[in-house]
Amino acid sequence: MLRKARPFTGFTLVELLVVIGIIAVIVALLLPALTAARESANTLRCLANLRTFGHAQAQYVNQWRGWAIPAIHGNNNDVWPSTTVKKRGTWISNDTFRAALGVPLWVGGNGQENRLPPGLICPNAVQALTQKATDKGTNAGYSYGYNSRHLNYVGDVIITTPKLDTWNVATEFAAIKVNRVRSSGAKIMFADSMTPHLQPQHSQHYGRMPTYDEYREDGSDDPPTAYAAYRHGRKRDQINVAFWDGHAETLRRDEIAAVVNPNIVNANGPVANRTTAWNRRWELVPQ
Repeated sequence: MLRKARPFTGFTLVELLVVIGIIAVIVALLLPALTAARESANTLRCLANLRTFGHAQAQYVNQWRGWAIPAIHGNNNDVWPSTTVKKRGTWISNDTFRAALGVPLWVGGNGQENRLPPGLICPNAVQALTQKATDKGTNAGYSYGYNSRHLNYVGDVIITTPKLDTWNVATEFAAIKVNRVRSSGAKIMFADSMTPHLQPQHSQHYGRMPTYDEYREDGSDDPPTAYAAYRHGRKRDQINVAFWDGHAETLRRDEIAAVVNPNIVNANGPVANRTTAWNRRWELVPQ
């Protein structure tokens, strides 16, 4: 005798809630791991960019007889013919450097100044990728900075010793010969930054002083303040750095920052406010 099959009545509310609860627990367990994996991938991609910059620097040095890429080149007193675009450019706009990277060259008025493809921008550089991107590329000065500490300031004649004390509208060339770099494996060359240039005075300010964050509020592309960006790690306390010997590392803030207390804003503040990174990491030549 065949028994009559019981009609399917579906899941009970309790059973559904149990299943939903199990799924929620699984997602909660997996989410931190997925987040950490994505963060690690972004950090590695950023490191790869900085290694690429280091290789481009080496090509520049070979081509220009020992000179490193100038932090700035050109003069703000002059303009390109038939345009209002000034001739001064940063290291990002240097055509030898750009050729080594395999990106479009910069000429006056073509919109490529300071811009690189998104693939050469740090994935965690939020403002660069969201607010400073155009069809010409992304403003790389919101992603990486060049350690311009103690580079030469050269006017009419290119020489190997400083001619000017500070950058001004008459400065035409700011660079250094690599044979003047000491302890190249411990000297910052390029690093995560919110400005095209890096200086030790503001190396501790990111996230600890007003407006020194991932969203620069002044709206300019090359402000007078130059600050490093600690945009990696779960606590956003790590930074990617390429050194003058060509290697790149992910380091903690306390391994890089040259200033102990960012509230002491005097650039020539007391020695007590300087970390050991002041000489080991930032200075290009012994002082």
